[in-house]
Amino acid sequence: MKIGLCLSGGGAKGSYQAGVVKALYDRGIKQFTAISGTSIGAVNGYYLFTENVENLEKMWINIQKTSENDVKIVNNTVDNSEVINQLDNLNYDNSNKINFYVNFVEIEGKKIKEKITNLSKVNREEGLKSIKYSSLLPFNPNGKLSFKEQFIKDVSDGIYDGMSLDGGLVNNTLIQPLIEDNVDKIIIISTDYNYILPEEIKNIYKNDNMIVVKPKVPFDKNDTLRFEPEFCKSKFEEGYEIGKSLTI
Repeated sequence: MKIGLCLSGGGAKGSYQAGVVKALYDRGIKQFTAISGTSIGAVNGYYLFTENVENLEKMWINIQKTSENDVKIVNNTVDNSEVINQLDNLNYDNSNKINFYVNFVEIEGKKIKEKITNLSKVNREEGLKSIKYSSLLPFNPNGKLSFKEQFIKDVSDGIYDGMSLDGGLVNNTLIQPLIEDNVDKIIIISTDYNYILPEEIKNIYKNDNMIVVKPKVPFDKNDTLRFEPEFCKSKFEEGYEIGKSLTI
């Protein structure tokens, strides 16, 4: 059976997602025909793609303490260079030819366009660049509006012209490439407690062939940037327990 894995975005909430991934891996569910990832889902997916799942657990369990005030802002984005450097240091076997799709947005002429890269078709440098873009969250430190309203205003003002940013801004759950790969079953690990599968997807896959994994309780709105050791460790463990009991 051909299985596809879809990893949604969600910042520090990705700790729970990583726990689910590790539990599946420990159960022997690690041979995927295709993987898709958005934002932190792209980061988590890269550990699977490069066969470094043990290091995925280490990253989340040993994460350094940060707070929202410690977040580094560069060019009106939340700097993600540290996590990309960690990915760059992983052992990488380019013989792994499973499809791994990562999405991000390109902004040109004040217009937003989604772009999808298949990392199995590009070199390592280009692949890491795509993950960097996919997980590069816009943040205007001088903004006075809500996140969504501020981003729309900043795009209209041309602040982000010529930049590539977080794929979750337009599509936080990248399912379509997996469908196009004709996988038999799709596992979606969403960080959204209220995630609902789109009707058009339900029309393609029967319930038994579309598994949606969600957290046990809703995350708080500030948890996206909550890269704290205790929080990430507890959510990783919560995800692991969910993954252990999943019926695949």
